[in-house]
Amino acid sequence: MAAGPQSSGAAVSAAAYPDSPVELPARLQKGAMRRRFWGVFNCLCAGAFGALAAAAAKLAFGSQVNIGLCVLGIVAMASANSLMWTFFSRGLSFSMSSAIASVTVTFSNILCSVVRDAYESTAKEGNVG
Repeated sequence: MAAGPQSSGAAVSAAAYPDSPVELPARLQKGAMRRRFWGVFNCLCAGAFGALAAAAAKLAFGSQVNIGLCVLGIVAMASANSLMWTFFSRGLSFSMSSAIASVTVTFSNILCSVVRDAYESTAKEGNVG
């Protein structure tokens, strides 16, 4: 019985298939840095709109809110959520991986929430004009 070719466990080299085009890694392709920038930018915007949607929900469903502010808060929350998902899906399409996009959105959301909460606490103290 003839023995077949031994597999070394390594990937198949491009020399084995000379007619196939050689792909450059994504980091070396033309425009890769531009795509990364737009991916990060869209994810940062998604996080900011997520924090804005949370603030609108806080406005809409607060304990002492009249009906006008409630409606305004619901409309603002729906709009901000729509924009958040739009920017997040665009960020996913531009990013190198979904993990990078998710971490960037989470970072941006937390950062915007901290800034908003810091502003609210100083506004309650009366230090903001």
